[in-house]
Amino acid sequence: MSPAPRPSRRQFLTTGLLAAGSAAALSACSAPADSATPVPTITPVPPTDVGMPTTGPAGDSWAPQPLDAGALSVLAAQRGDRLLLHTVGGDRDFWAGVGLSAALPGHLRTDHAPGVGDYRRWFGLMAELGVRLVRLDTLEAPALYEALASHNDATPESPLYLLQGVSVPALAATTGRARSFAEHTKEMSAAIADASAAIHGDLRRRDTSVTPRGSWSADVSPWVAAWLVGASWNPDAVLVTDRGASSSAPFSGRYFMTMPGATATERWIAARMEELAAHEAKRGCCVPIGAANHPATDPLTHPEEPNADEDRVGVDVNHIGVLTAWPAGTFAAYTAMPYDPTFLRHQASYAESDDPYRAYLQDLRTHHSSLPLLITETGVPSSLGQSNLGANDRNEGFLSEQQMMKVDADLLTMLRDLGCTGGLLSAWNDDWSASSRPTAPRVEKIPPARRALWHDPLTSGQWFGLLAHDVARAGQKVVHDAPTDEMTRVVTDHDAAYLYLTFYFTRRVTSPVDVGFDLYGSDGLRLPGGSGDPKYDVALQLVPTMSTVTMYVRRTLDPTRLDGLPSLFLPRATLRGWVDQQLTLSGPVESPGGDDVVPAEMQRVGELVMGSWDPTDQGFDSRATWQLVRPDPMAPMEWRVRLPWSMLTFADPTRRLGLIPNLGEPTLLTVRGMDVTIESSTPGSPASFTLPVPTWDDPPATTERLKAGSEVLRAAFADTASHTAG
Repeated sequence: MSPAPRPSRRQFLTTGLLAAGSAAALSACSAPADSATPVPTITPVPPTDVGMPTTGPAGDSWAPQPLDAGALSVLAAQRGDRLLLHTVGGDRDFWAGVGLSAALPGHLRTDHAPGVGDYRRWFGLMAELGVRLVRLDTLEAPALYEALASHNDATPESPLYLLQGVSVPALAATTGRARSFAEHTKEMSAAIADASAAIHGDLRRRDTSVTPRGSWSADVSPWVAAWLVGASWNPDAVLVTDRGASSSAPFSGRYFMTMPGATATERWIAARMEELAAHEAKRGCCVPIGAANHPATDPLTHPEEPNADEDRVGVDVNHIGVLTAWPAGTFAAYTAMPYDPTFLRHQASYAESDDPYRAYLQDLRTHHSSLPLLITETGVPSSLGQSNLGANDRNEGFLSEQQMMKVDADLLTMLRDLGCTGGLLSAWNDDWSASSRPTAPRVEKIPPARRALWHDPLTSGQWFGLLAHDVARAGQKVVHDAPTDEMTRVVTDHDAAYLYLTFYFTRRVTSPVDVGFDLYGSDGLRLPGGSGDPKYDVALQLVPTMSTVTMYVRRTLDPTRLDGLPSLFLPRATLRGWVDQQLTLSGPVESPGGDDVVPAEMQRVGELVMGSWDPTDQGFDSRATWQLVRPDPMAPMEWRVRLPWSMLTFADPTRRLGLIPNLGEPTLLTVRGMDVTIESSTPGSPASFTLPVPTWDDPPATTERLKAGSEVLRAAFADTASHTAG
């Protein structure tokens, strides 16, 4: 079949598509979900030459079928509390997808490293997985749009659609002096104009400090399903904007307006939505435009929220109305992770429910009852380390790939069942440059470009992707060879995430085995069993009869000392000055409205996970860090470990920089080599050897694969994508 011609985009006006966008309910900012107050209806202009949406049985084709009337073309539109994507196979009213950013191993997002070939490959894998919608938080480099146009031209019956975001970094900034959004108007207006031009293949950026640069010549507007304006609003900036407003007069434009009582922030957002609509209308395009939001600035009240920043101010899109000149309407959009809002765990109405996250989403649905609710980002990561605990095992981290995929699949189904108009998972591929709160103090002094060169298993933010980047190993080296001893060899290897060690024994080992690492050549501790010189900084202890391996760090090197914890909550030395390695998930907090103090929450990452880290194994566990291999009773035993560089106290393994906590501040010290001693009950013990510490300056070689358990997610995409308007 030859590719179908790209559809035209001409004017379409209809009163039926306005629904809540033109008669939004006015409710007070930060008011409870059930306190909506009626407001006057905005009377729509009678339509002319109106096309009717398709409502027949759904077919297999997802080819776009925009509705036409006059000079505008409406590919998607609001109908009541739903968003309808008009396709040849019917009106699709649940949009399932994933976020995509310019992330490649070894690069920052701002490098815009992926090329057309990368994006083409990814789009093909997305299509196989069943992804229908791709979220772009901001304008990406021309390569992405070229690849999307090429992919969709080649697969006209099953294209990928875009939720195109427009934002500038300052809107979500949480550091430095908070500035009013009005101070960013010029920058945001330029970003809106550029994004509109780019998706129509009509943008040239040269000799400018604005990134990305280049020439956007691919017209992807036939597949832009909706626009998203803004970012996760910084509460400080919202307060500065609202308090500094010189006028409270409602905003009134041709396409969007605000209700009486709208805040200055809401008026500013409406004005930016108006600008975007004007740019698109000139090009004959009309799709829904929404405004980004997140729990920290939602319009609900959370009296038990222990973090004051999370409930000081709200942004309410119910206060923004859409006029008949913009028939595609609007929608409410939220980043809503299943673990992150602290109030999910402290607010009684959520904590006492069977599913706090679902209860919160239901409150959002109730508050925005007349608007479509699109969850623009949700999901969990497959990291070894955690950052937050969530109800029903939806934790931010310490999930295997299979567990992650199952949770993500369940989240899509939940959003569909709740009546949301769609849900997008957090990230297509793992982003090595991302950070997370528990490990941020450990790499504070490392330049971001260096941090992106290695993949930290403890940093949950780096592991949200559905696509894994498996790192190539450097190659094995024998570091200890003793053929006559019962521990005959030690072999080492490494990659950009782990140091690998394999210990070969001639027989089964039943007594504890201690391994000590001397990194800094100064005073340290004896081995956990009590023997050896007092020189070790990090240690392992294998207890074969208990099938446990624990990784320790000496107390004075414990990186949790950088987390600002009161001394009462710091990990205690439990074994001859050793502490088992931990991550600080949250410090102690006072329960609002009571005298109770919720203790600090810690993850004991030092309790290593037994299992296979080979993705081809049936028992593959991406969190696994140790295993015992003995094919039969007569075969030699192998003890294999892979140790995250961060758990060996490295702040930057690419430059051999170790981390020394000094009075609560990180100090960096070069590690020239690691002297290692292993002690067991076998003849020839103890044995000592030196491990060279590698360095690297270039992005490491990687291979790509969909993470284990993808078949479960594929089924969820297929199930939710079959949902069509009747």
